[in-house]
Amino acid sequence: MKSSSRKITSRFGNKIFVRSWTPNKSNQALLMVHGLGEHSGRYEVFSKYLKNEKLSLYAFDLPGHGKTYGRKGHIKKFDEYLDSLEDVLIHIRKENLDIPIKLFGHSLGGLISLSFLINRESKEIDSAIISSPWIKLGLEVPKYLIRIQKVLVNIIPGFRLNNRINTNDLTKDNKINSKYINDQLVHDRISFKLYSEINNQINLVVERCDRIKLKVLLYHGTEDKIISCESIKILSSKIKNSNMVFFKEVYHEPHNDLEKKEVFKKIIKFLN
Repeated sequence: MKSSSRKITSRFGNKIFVRSWTPNKSNQALLMVHGLGEHSGRYEVFSKYLKNEKLSLYAFDLPGHGKTYGRKGHIKKFDEYLDSLEDVLIHIRKENLDIPIKLFGHSLGGLISLSFLINRESKEIDSAIISSPWIKLGLEVPKYLIRIQKVLVNIIPGFRLNNRINTNDLTKDNKINSKYINDQLVHDRISFKLYSEINNQINLVVERCDRIKLKVLLYHGTEDKIISCESIKILSSKIKNSNMVFFKEVYHEPHNDLEKKEVFKKIIKFLN
């Protein structure tokens, strides 16, 4: 697959960093949305396992992440994510006029993707794959931090704290976790405002996800300590055209864990 990257200009004049992995000929495209603190480059693994699927792969850095505009771990409103996703989607459609585009979202990217399906109702998306979606946390946020956040979010919204992600909880693969630690484009920040916007969006997505009519694959690792695997149970009970898959003994990043071959088999089956 041919690998390339570029910066596109959003409708608001901001620069969004986009990567792509494309075969000589494709019959469908997959747009990937990454999680909190990471970036699009960590999804190159998809090009390895999906290289025989005649699939064009695209991923972009969210605002406040990687090489895209914005202060690390901070946004003013959740719609910044949806707007960026929409701008990238338009860019992809211009390059792929006649093939279906599917959406993939992991963790925070899963929440963003679900919100996009609900709120933007784009006719450009054919179906969606949602991995370890941020609906219910697996890690416990100290109550004193929650109280402080609620008091200060409107006073110093851009104040950032450590996102409390334990690298060893990402996968059981020490090489992957070590790369994450040493990746200069990875950050560990989350602002009071971003945390507040995420929580508000979770409530809206859970309340309205029954509006999603597309075919959706929901999957999660049973040993995810960052996001509870109860998340996809909550969603599956409301999204009628959904298929729920649990991967036993898998951690937060199924596509990077030791069982990733089985994960990609499920993804390929869904795509085809």
